Amino acid sequence: MTSSLPLKTYFDPEYEAAHRQTFAAPKTEIPAVLPIGVTQATFETAIKQLISALAVSSVFVGDALAHYVDPYDVYEDDQSRRRVPSAAVTPGSLDELRQVLKIANEHGIPLWTFSRGKNLGYGGPAPVVRGSIALDLHRMNRILEVNDELHYAVVEPGVTWTDLYNYCVENNKKVWPSTPSLGWGSVIGNTVDRGTGFGSNSNHHQCVAGCEVMLADGDIVRTGQFGISNSPSAFLSKFTYGPSVEGLFWQSNLGIVTKMSIWLTPQPSAFMSCVFDMPEFDDLEVMVDTLGLMRRNGVIPNVIWVGNVVEALCIQGRRRDFWTGEGPIPDWRIKELQKELNLGYWTARFGLYGPKRIVQAHFDEIRAILKEKAPAGQLVGKLFAGGNGGLLDAQSVPFEDGNVLVGVPSLMSIPLMSWPLKEDGAGKAAHGDYAPIIPSSGKRLLEWMRRAKPLFEASGLELMTDFFMHERHVVVTGMYSFDQHSPAEREAMHRLFYALHEEAKVKGYGMYRGHIQHMDLIADLNDFNNHAYTRFIETIKDAIDPNGILAPGKQGIWPRRYRHLRAETGNAAPENKL
Repeated sequence: MTSSLPLKTYFDPEYEAAHRQTFAAPKTEIPAVLPIGVTQATFETAIKQLISALAVSSVFVGDALAHYVDPYDVYEDDQSRRRVPSAAVTPGSLDELRQVLKIANEHGIPLWTFSRGKNLGYGGPAPVVRGSIALDLHRMNRILEVNDELHYAVVEPGVTWTDLYNYCVENNKKVWPSTPSLGWGSVIGNTVDRGTGFGSNSNHHQCVAGCEVMLADGDIVRTGQFGISNSPSAFLSKFTYGPSVEGLFWQSNLGIVTKMSIWLTPQPSAFMSCVFDMPEFDDLEVMVDTLGLMRRNGVIPNVIWVGNVVEALCIQGRRRDFWTGEGPIPDWRIKELQKELNLGYWTARFGLYGPKRIVQAHFDEIRAILKEKAPAGQLVGKLFAGGNGGLLDAQSVPFEDGNVLVGVPSLMSIPLMSWPLKEDGAGKAAHGDYAPIIPSSGKRLLEWMRRAKPLFEASGLELMTDFFMHERHVVVTGMYSFDQHSPAEREAMHRLFYALHEEAKVKGYGMYRGHIQHMDLIADLNDFNNHAYTRFIETIKDAIDPNGILAPGKQGIWPRRYRHLRAETGNAAPENKL
């Protein structure tokens, strides 16, 4: 009746192989579930209608749903908490998408929308509400425009960062896209979830000036100057006449973003790769305060990525390559490894872009400030410039110096997840993280790391962390990798998440993203005036999606029809067993 195996999701063999490995068949069978309140007969009617609208090759049930569950599910053995879809559909056009919405509205079936489903560590393509139909937009994958005069691109949801980069290279576009650590994710998916990159224009959701959104009833809205049919500023200006509404569709279930512009970096004539490390755990305070001031006053004009020594080790191997004892690597062994491998405890990376003389002037000023304020650190800068005064080819920069800093996408961070695996060919690498937003204060960052480190160690892990320094705030990623096939490790990750959340709650630190299992828990932090923010958004939700079909429960926003589920979405107390 339906396609039993999904079509290829990537043309690149490396990416497709990584996708298949990540979404290998789960250890436990995926249960057959129905959408809430929908009978078997109604569901079968809806599936037939979807096949008629999209073709059998674009509708999936049964074993094919292994590609539409959380590939790193901590709760895989607990069917009461496990989030699985009832089916999946892959529309390839606006017309097909509108048909899917029509059928969902007719039968009251919730949809869970995603572009590529690669927000791994946060649930991937799995829905908040069991039995939702996975609405997979990867076939809507046109690059509509790349403008290298005013430096922007316009894309559909299925376009990956690698797709955009390759298009720019193949068409000799004089721009550098930003890119996150993994190039297989969607440009739109990453951006609407407030993802970031590493170079210039790295704060992606702040680089949007015009998007197209399909609402639950199939109507289409364009935002900002894009709402003017013949506007030459459609993708250039955030100014609008009246309220700006783009933000309503970031981390949202109010509509489906079907087209989006994103600003790109003009291809520079020079680039400098900058690396600054400091040797001790407690050096974090002076490091953050010194770099943070330069970030705010423009001496360092781009995002700063800071990682700790354990993250550096994870890229080079597995725990067993560095420590064969029980438990996490002890501090004394970490110090030995720092000396053996010439690693700082904290390492900051950032790029400088532009004319060679300006880049060099920035670097000289940065070096002088760091020498005075953080003399225990070591700064290394490597300058790359285009030949004969021309523009710099990003591919000419060695990968170890450029990669994401020059917008070259890859799958470089995937090996990090294998850190805890004790044997080859046994277990399954998985990861999650806790990612609070913290003021750019050295004192606060050091305090957070001091609180987080023993929590990681109590769970059998080293503190594996990095953070992104923006002008006034820092997004911290405390990553935990584990063997998904180990019940004990899954239990430990469950407890670690809740322990970190309790620390963040005391400090008033919100998360920048949330796992599908914890969206209500995190949304509950918005407690001002009896959760006025949530009530406001849900009022809008009920008005424009009266049947509640679009991603109920996403970011803790529930339509009236499903609001009773808020207390049932897996926000278990820390002492609860899996």
